[in-house]
Amino acid sequence: MMVMAVWGCAPETTLINHQGHISGKNDSFGYRKWISERVEQDIIIIGIHGFCGASIDYTNLGQHLLRHQPRTGLYAYEVRGQGSDPIHERRGDIGDPRDWYRDLFAFTQLVEEQHPEAKIVWFGESMGAMIASQAWKMAPANSPPCDGLILSSPIVRFRDDIPAWTPGLVQIAATTLPLARVSLDTLAGGQDVQMTQSSHHKDQVKTNSYNVEQHTLRLIGTLTRHIEDMNDCATHFRSPILVLHGGKDYFNNDSDVRGFVARIPPGVSKTYHNYPDAYHLLMYDSEKEQIFQDVERWLNRLRRGRL
Repeated sequence: MMVMAVWGCAPETTLINHQGHISGKNDSFGYRKWISERVEQDIIIIGIHGFCGASIDYTNLGQHLLRHQPRTGLYAYEVRGQGSDPIHERRGDIGDPRDWYRDLFAFTQLVEEQHPEAKIVWFGESMGAMIASQAWKMAPANSPPCDGLILSSPIVRFRDDIPAWTPGLVQIAATTLPLARVSLDTLAGGQDVQMTQSSHHKDQVKTNSYNVEQHTLRLIGTLTRHIEDMNDCATHFRSPILVLHGGKDYFNNDSDVRGFVARIPPGVSKTYHNYPDAYHLLMYDSEKEQIFQDVERWLNRLRRGRL
């Protein structure tokens, strides 16, 4: 059954409501935008935020673009099942991961209607990078869903020092008790993961209003399958791609991400930047200005058809 999804503005923005078709319940999601009124945009970025994140995570990038590259606009929407999902009982859960991809396709259509002459770039961070990669994989081969792809801190494989039983145990638990909820602290064995030079995951839990305390095992199992499938997703990319990675990222090392990039087909433009002293949340990192400048340069090359 085809139903309507409505995207409404976040409280800090003034946006026009628009309807797009997705499969599932009749839902409403917020979004933010950073669009200069002084010039017409010829590139639009669509931000897909990460696990325990929200659209506000794109504020630093959006403000940077307004100052330095106003012809590039940015929209970021609230991801289904995360802490700004308007349906509270669905926060920390995902019934069907294909809804993530349908939401991205529908929101892309919304943005294209607002900016019909602009190139569209998906910018996925962490879990958002996995959603963007999977959505690309399921799109028709002869109809690229966007003109370019930026993946920030993609998690492309399980670290070698993660206990071998962990992914398998999660999948078994997700099958037998899909709606049972656990905290990330439980899964991490109490380990506090450093996310930037000055913050750890537990710091964000205390300060972020959109933090979700517990997640269903089926959501955790879905993320596990997404991680296991990332290297295969790379073989499906057909548009220019920029991959950003911090050398001190807890989840993957430089070699892991280079292996992912190497799987992108020959002939597809691919650019990889590793920042040796950066951590997982690059848009909040102390090196964010250098990272944003590299994004700017890549966007200018895309704008000029040099990728």
